[in-house]
Amino acid sequence: METSPPIEGHFGLTETLRKQLLAYSTSSEIGKITAQAQSIEAVFDGLCLGFRDLAGYDRVMVLGIDSVNFCLKPLQSVGFDTEILKDFCAEIDFMAGEYADAIFCNKHIFADPVLDSDAFSMLGCKAYMVFPLLKRVIDECWDAKKCQRTDCSCYKSENLYCWTDLNAGLLTNSASEDERRRSCVKCAQFKCEGLLWLDLTDRVETITGEDTAMIYSTVAQVGLIIESFRANEKLREVYNELQKAHSLLKMDLQQASVIQQQLLPASFPKGFLDVSAEYKANLEVGGDYYDCFELNENAIGLVVADVSGHGTAAAMLMSMFKIMLKSSPLNGISPALTLKNINNTLVTEIDSGKFITVFYAIWQKNTRELIYTSAGHNPMPLMNKKTGEIELLKSSGLFIGVMPDIKVEDKTLKLDGEYRLNLYTDGINEAMNHEKEQFGHKRIYKFMQDTANKSCKEFIEILLKDVDDFCEGKELVDDVTILVCDL
Repeated sequence: METSPPIEGHFGLTETLRKQLLAYSTSSEIGKITAQAQSIEAVFDGLCLGFRDLAGYDRVMVLGIDSVNFCLKPLQSVGFDTEILKDFCAEIDFMAGEYADAIFCNKHIFADPVLDSDAFSMLGCKAYMVFPLLKRVIDECWDAKKCQRTDCSCYKSENLYCWTDLNAGLLTNSASEDERRRSCVKCAQFKCEGLLWLDLTDRVETITGEDTAMIYSTVAQVGLIIESFRANEKLREVYNELQKAHSLLKMDLQQASVIQQQLLPASFPKGFLDVSAEYKANLEVGGDYYDCFELNENAIGLVVADVSGHGTAAAMLMSMFKIMLKSSPLNGISPALTLKNINNTLVTEIDSGKFITVFYAIWQKNTRELIYTSAGHNPMPLMNKKTGEIELLKSSGLFIGVMPDIKVEDKTLKLDGEYRLNLYTDGINEAMNHEKEQFGHKRIYKFMQDTANKSCKEFIEILLKDVDDFCEGKELVDDVTILVCDL
């Protein structure tokens, strides 16, 4: 015949389950409060309020480690007169109360009674518990510090964290335990963020194993939340530094853009029926260049050039090209010899890894001759404005800046009647739409013929608008430069 278990045992088991359920529920609710916090301060506030309102502790405090003054200071509290905690601090040296062991041994401490030498006795506390608020430490201390002190008792031992080992600390060459502790709390690997302090002075109920497990579970959750906030703080710091660097870089690029614009002609010399130009850098600064300048009273230089690549390096090289072009002793004599002279300087003195395509022409006003050469640049269209016939001006020369002794030559045209010369870079003809179709040269030639009666400025505006329409809002990936003149 079966017998029923003793009534006392049944009630005991029920009471244990009730306590466990209550502990789990309390931990869960405090966890929800802290998880919803928007800052570390709010996390600590929620932790203190949760233990007072849900767990029944009259006085609760979160203390943080002040590594400079080597002590604990209140970060958040409930149940205290604020004046009492205003100047409160708890030393964490070797002679401090047992609470210091919670920091350096990563374990909870139960103090009853509280000795007069204990800092918390100043608060009128007769008994208390403290739990360390711990963050995760992924790397072993010897790996993080590249430590080779194999004689350290913590080196590659089961104890991953040297601050919990009184015999460790050889890396810091600490002469005393207090020196070792000071080094520990300043270390990025140090695991303890602070302490959760619970006053037991007026608590009637005995602290049970369920209570302790509940608190451990709660502070473990809070430790992970704090770690998340710390990680976000670091990310924000990195982001802010990047923003500052970006702002400085943007300011520099804007200044560089202004300087580069000043390198372009502010006005055009007399000697054309009409002339206009447009320049748009893909970035703040670009590698395109055009110029129209007087060589002497009868000759005008016309040039368009394009450096490989984009950005600051391309812009710097192009600025140097302009200086060399304007200062060349051969300028006004021969476009081809001028480019050869510049190429030799670039190859022998400037190893930029970039090349420049150039179309350079000299317009002789008195004889109506156009002397031109091309170093790797696209053929440039010259249109008879009366007939619409287009001749492509090209030369067999390669780009400059990479190899010595480039083979470029001068060609001369005698122009009778009115002509339109269109000099541009490949940012126009290589503009691409969403179907990856290029705008192409033929469209440019067709626009020249269709707008022969328009001014140079109107032609450029119409052409660039059609390029924008063709790209359907797709951002251009190259600099755009065009110089158009009627001869």
